[in-house]
Amino acid sequence: MFKGVNYVGIGVSDMDRSLKFYGDLLGFTEVMFDYTGFLPGMEKVTGKPKTKARVVMLKNKNMGPLGLGMIKLVHLLPPDKPEPLPADMLWGDVGVSEVAFNTYGPADKFGEMMLKGCKPILTPASIQPPPGSELVSGNFAYIADPDGGCVEFVDLGMCLNLRAKPMIEGVNHVGFGVSNIENSLKFYQELGFTELFMDYTGYLHGMATLFPEPIKMRFVLMANYYGGLIELVTYLPPNKSKDSRGSWGHRGPMEFGVGVSNLEKACEELQKKGIRFLSPPQTIEVPSGQWKYVYVVEPDNNYVSLIEPRY
Repeated sequence: MFKGVNYVGIGVSDMDRSLKFYGDLLGFTEVMFDYTGFLPGMEKVTGKPKTKARVVMLKNKNMGPLGLGMIKLVHLLPPDKPEPLPADMLWGDVGVSEVAFNTYGPADKFGEMMLKGCKPILTPASIQPPPGSELVSGNFAYIADPDGGCVEFVDLGMCLNLRAKPMIEGVNHVGFGVSNIENSLKFYQELGFTELFMDYTGYLHGMATLFPEPIKMRFVLMANYYGGLIELVTYLPPNKSKDSRGSWGHRGPMEFGVGVSNLEKACEELQKKGIRFLSPPQTIEVPSGQWKYVYVVEPDNNYVSLIEPRY
């Protein structure tokens, strides 16, 4: 019933500019739907009686086994407007901090992005996978999207025989910070993330330039292989993650959706386990079919939905 990360939601301030960036540059050219109008059931998500936006769901033309997720671009419309990224947000703070695309040859792709004028956040780096990890290797790099959002290219050194040349696939994982990782792991296991991909505790020396001082942390990659992975991050004492969720629709990565095969049944099953929702299931008619969704009450109030794609 549960199918991993279906999409990562990204707030944008200029839809045409972001469509060009994510489409022409990164390969998200397949438009699943393009909707403009009011979004029902969002009152408790946005804290406003009505929310109007243009929403474009995009699939990567090179979607592969390690990059199964899509992206959902969201442009809030008047009277609302997309707020900037949360001030002083650090990777690992509570909130959605990144969208990560699976790549083959990330250093080559990173260089290609640089030649096209993208702003670098982190030059190519690597992590040594801990014993027992599913990872073969961990190479990654970061650039900023047009609104300053954090975009990761990750090369896990897997399925290399499926790709003859460097390329960008779909979403490999969404990275977000949590305050209590054990509580969050239990929550997401109920949402179908039952496969442990990696569990790492220590200092991420390859990412040292992102932090004002060394921070010991734990991050866990959990998988449901029908979709993208989740990467949960928490700081360890004496450091503590701050709340950097920001408002729904803010610029950059800000939410994600877990795919389900039947939204009503998924809600019924989760409600029996004590998981609450911010509205009843919602349905929006789009040109290609129906967009069905509902937002869940997440342990840290991160913006997380269940989505049943019928398009």
